[in-house]
Amino acid sequence: METTTTTLTAETTATAARSFAEQTLGEKLFSLAIFGLGAVVSGAFVYYMVTDPARLTEVWAWTRSLNILVQGVVWLLFLPWMICLWMWTLPWAVPIRFVLVIAALVWTNWLLWPWK
Repeated sequence: METTTTTLTAETTATAARSFAEQTLGEKLFSLAIFGLGAVVSGAFVYYMVTDPARLTEVWAWTRSLNILVQGVVWLLFLPWMICLWMWTLPWAVPIRFVLVIAALVWTNWLLWPWK
């Protein structure tokens, strides 16, 4: 009895995901729209983090005051930014929170980058 094993290589994995140039126009527009939305939300987050940090605390309190089902939907739709809000409201030193939030936002925008 012979057994065959299939190994996943970088070549087979790369063929599963199409590059940005190989996508259809609709897929490109969707990727660009999601990236743009993510960049705008991240930019607003950084803006308020630098100019008016209390506003982020207000947004966190507002989301926590919502119905639990609505909170779940908000968390699912805006997960990276909700994690950043949660990190921002932790009682840690401001420089530590700032670095963690910036790192999470950079990571999020890198994941949404359509030209990888």
